[in-house]
Amino acid sequence: MKTGIVAAVGMSVILAACGGGGDDGGGALDAASPTAAGQYTGTVSGRQASVLILDDGRVYTEYASPNSTNVIAGVVAGSVSSLNGNLSNGSGIDYNYEGQGVNSVVVSGSYSAKQWLKASVSYANGARSDFSGNYDASYDATPTQAAVAGKFTGSSATNIGTTVGIDSVTITVDAAGNIAGNGTNCPFTGTIKPHAKGNVYDVSLTFGAGTGCAYPNTTASGIGVLNGSQIHALAQTPSKAGVVFIGTK
Repeated sequence: MKTGIVAAVGMSVILAACGGGGDDGGGALDAASPTAAGQYTGTVSGRQASVLILDDGRVYTEYASPNSTNVIAGVVAGSVSSLNGNLSNGSGIDYNYEGQGVNSVVVSGSYSAKQWLKASVSYANGARSDFSGNYDASYDATPTQAAVAGKFTGSSATNIGTTVGIDSVTITVDAAGNIAGNGTNCPFTGTIKPHAKGNVYDVSLTFGAGTGCAYPNTTASGIGVLNGSQIHALAQTPSKAGVVFIGTK
């Protein structure tokens, strides 16, 4: 959410690559779905962005380079409480790929369930980024295990301080959701399963001891979103180190 040198992860920035964006600024709360759970697509401080809020309060965001909607400039992962149109007690980590490193953030805002979301992300240095977006109904679809089976080839990004590691990665998912993956000198295994609510998958990855592994002998957990033949996944280690994978089968 800050400017800098963009890491060239040449993939679509939107988690679910859905149309729309912006904010209609109105609409009553949906009594049947009072929390902010869902997918919202819009802009954050002039950049295209997508916000995914799960039923358990976890929140994930991808935001684009200001110069290209096809380049991911960073991701945010955290949690937030949502009730009666208000976002509260929100916190997370911004994994920036433009040279700004890893930064803690505070999240607040407002929403109209299944309609629109406005959120402010504040940094310790006083900087702030504002998101405004509309609900995307693709979140209401039901994910299947069969849909995510196959071989995905793409790129991963990791953060160690202000250093961003970009690697070519291949992931194979079997019919049961078991993952076998390889980066450069970094084998890993894991699972990907449909989440209980929403069009999203739960992801767990365990990295091997290879010399190319940014987080050797470590397990990371998070989410994945499938859009057609492309998957976007974001996972965090227990120490909150982050890894992003975007691949196509």
